[in-house]
Parts: sequence; C-alpha cells; structure tokens
Amino acid sequence: MKKCWFDYKTVILSGASSGIGKDLATRLVKDHCCKVIGIARTESKLAALKDELGSWGDKFTYYTFDVSERDRWPEFAETLKKENIKPDVLINNAGVLPRFDRLMNYTKEEIDESINIDFYSAAYSSKIMLPLLMKSETPAIINVASSAALMALGGTSMYSASKTAVKGLTE
Repeated sequence: MKKCWFDYKTVILSGASSGIGKDLATRLVKDHCCKVIGIARTESKLAALKDELGSWGDKFTYYTFDVSERDRWPEFAETLKKENIKPDVLINNAGVLPRFDRLMNYTKEEIDESINIDFYSAAYSSKIMLPLLMKSETPAIINVASSAALMALGGTSMYSASKTAVKGLTE
C-alpha cells in the first residue's frame, strides 16, 4: 500500500555513502521500497552500505564517481539508458563543508571544491538527468541545501554561498 508519492520509485541519490545520504538511502529502501542508485566517490563505503541493508540490498545499486566532474554525468545517463533504468527522482545531496575560516584564508582549491561539489554538481546533474526524469509519470528533482543558504554564520562564507546558489537554482 502506498503511503507517500515516492514509494516504489527509482531514485538517484548523490552523496549516498555517508551522513544524510546514507540515512536517506536506508530510509528510501526500507521504508518506501524504492530502488536507490547511490553515487559517491568511495566505493568501499557504498559497498558497506549495500551490505548493511542486508536483505534489502538488492534495492540498492551504486556508481562511483565525483559528482562535480561535469563529464561524468552524461556517461552516467548513457549507462542508465543502456541498462534500461528509468529514474523517477534525482536527489542532489552530495556536499562538502569547508573548514570554518575567513574568506581571505581559503585556498583556491578549497573555494573550488565547495562550489564544485555543493553547487555545480546539482546544476550539472539536474540539466543532464532531466530528459531521463521527464519520462517518469512523477518526475522530481530534490536539491539538498542548508539553513546556511538563509543566514550565514561567521566562518562559513563558502559553504553559505554554495548552498545559496543551490537554493536559487532550485527556486
């Protein structure tokens, strides 16, 4: 019996290997009988999650890649097409929280990492996956932002900026 609009859906979930993503994957599989396609950079963590799901593990598959690499998304979309996987929902959850510091103390690499993972990955995946999602009767894109997008805390300028960009993209 359906309880929620996303019961029994096929869900693509970035950042699935830990934190909120790991919890989301577990709840979607166990509580909503979703097929979850997890994406993260660390295969060992994704494999461990599949094992932790036990008898539910057949509802969890995964792909290992850096979601901030734009060229990986078309490759992933092609893989889904070839395997005849029809996603219903994309959840852009992958994120990174840079160290708390003043903007002037961040390195270029720290700035790039925050913007690339927190924002660009959501923009790239949404644009590239949208044609596949639109084939679903109930397509959805869910972008995970943060209350930092509403009000920045001292020392979180890069995180707040990247999450504000995600909020703007979503709206």
